[in-house]
Amino acid sequence: MHWTYCDTAAFSARELQKAYEELSSSRKEYIDRLRQQKDKLRSLTGELLVRQLLKAHYGMEKVQLHRSENGQPYLTDRGLYVSITHCEEKIACAVSEAPVGIDLEKLRPIDLRLCRHVCVPEEKAYVLGDYPGDPNGMCQDRRVLERFFEIWTAKEAYFKKCGTGITDLKSVNILPLPRQMHRLDDYILQIL
Repeated sequence: MHWTYCDTAAFSARELQKAYEELSSSRKEYIDRLRQQKDKLRSLTGELLVRQLLKAHYGMEKVQLHRSENGQPYLTDRGLYVSITHCEEKIACAVSEAPVGIDLEKLRPIDLRLCRHVCVPEEKAYVLGDYPGDPNGMCQDRRVLERFFEIWTAKEAYFKKCGTGITDLKSVNILPLPRQMHRLDDYILQIL
């Protein structure tokens, strides 16, 4: 399994234009339908980042990514699985010979009531730990936020790996599952 990440500013306008020109007509239509320029840039940067990863580690060039009904990227007849994520200007992708999911989120204050909708009891206990504050209010405690976004990103990566799209976040306890976690400045990145 290989993964990488970058900022949307990592590629020149020329590189992005060339990547756009190489897209399938359906993928171009998808990007063209996006309303926000930043969403178009993220989508195109993700495509380009995957292509770089495939070229560097698998010697593959001129690759066409396809999308499932749930929007999950895949390669046909290559035996490789792809996952892409973005948060603000950060883009990350993973390529593997087995199903893979990747997610990235920036640490930010949250309302801890969100734990009720995301976490099973064991995960909620892990997130809150010895937090002395209100478990039903806004939280800015970095340790708690890191643990919450560890759970959140792992769950999103899990559902991407499954290829189902995000369903019931409380249907899985992520704590015992094997995963890779990386802290990238104020971001948490998880790969399953």
